Amino acid sequence: MSRRALLAGVAAAVGVAAALTAGYAAAGPAGLVDAATVAAAGVLVVARAVWPGQEPRSVRTTRRRNKVRAPAISAAEFPAYRTITADLSWALTGGHRVERGLRRTLTQLAAALGRPDPLAADPAVRPGADGPGLDLPTLDRIVSRLEKDR
Repeated sequence: MSRRALLAGVAAAVGVAAALTAGYAAAGPAGLVDAATVAAAGVLVVARAVWPGQEPRSVRTTRRRNKVRAPAISAAEFPAYRTITADLSWALTGGHRVERGLRRTLTQLAAALGRPDPLAADPAVRPGADGPGLDLPTLDRIVSRLEKDR
């Protein structure tokens, strides 16, 4: 350790001690806490300025050759996909969202598949309820009942 670095460390320690003493003398324990907070912030700023950080990693610029990720379902194959996923996610938030979005969507989907209404048979779903949304196990049970016997 160089003499200059040692002298800078001693000067910093004396400065922090003087700031803490002045804070305590000015306002008691609250002043000590305030002075300690300012001193800690000052130490962090000085430490960040003195010690350089690591070199940032370079950003990878090479492209993968001919690797285009295709979506699992395209809008052309299943145009109602976005609507159904949005209704399912909104059903977790509140009761009126179940009534307006999810119930209508799942009833139409069940009718298209020739199955009974999946929400009517579930005791956890009360018609017209404006309470909390459906929980994930209930939603999973409803969708599984709809997918049964594919």
